[in-house]
Amino acid sequence: MSSSLVTPLPDEPVQPRRWAFHVLMLAISLPVIGLSFLLYLDGPTHVVIPWFDMPLPPSCGMQRVLGLDCPGCGLTRSFIALAHGDLNASLAFNPGGFLVFGLALFQIPYRIAQLYRVWLGEKPWDLTTMSLWFWSLIGVVLIFQWVVKMVL
Repeated sequence: MSSSLVTPLPDEPVQPRRWAFHVLMLAISLPVIGLSFLLYLDGPTHVVIPWFDMPLPPSCGMQRVLGLDCPGCGLTRSFIALAHGDLNASLAFNPGGFLVFGLALFQIPYRIAQLYRVWLGEKPWDLTTMSLWFWSLIGVVLIFQWVVKMVL
């Protein structure tokens, strides 16, 4: 076998495309935040599509199957209330919505900056530890508010 057909093993493992995850997170965050500003609430339970004045169907599978709210129930309405400046309504729909909305909003400049760093050939920032703590806080808040809602 000739040596020209044999490719040498790389010194370092091949890095997956470092930009793909950042693009995915940006592609998720932008519509979520954008729709929060675009959609509006009609009463305490209906999320309405503008221009069509058509309410979206309920999306909680646990609510449909078991008749119980899940820890994330009210997040969509909480996001919409926050986007429209109604902090009290947002907290009433789901207190964890403030944290999750903030995280989604943070993703936009953060992911753009990460993509810029990757484009420049620099190593992306590693916020793994901070994100694990923040997701843990979100989980605790969602579970706590859910348990309180179930008890009351």
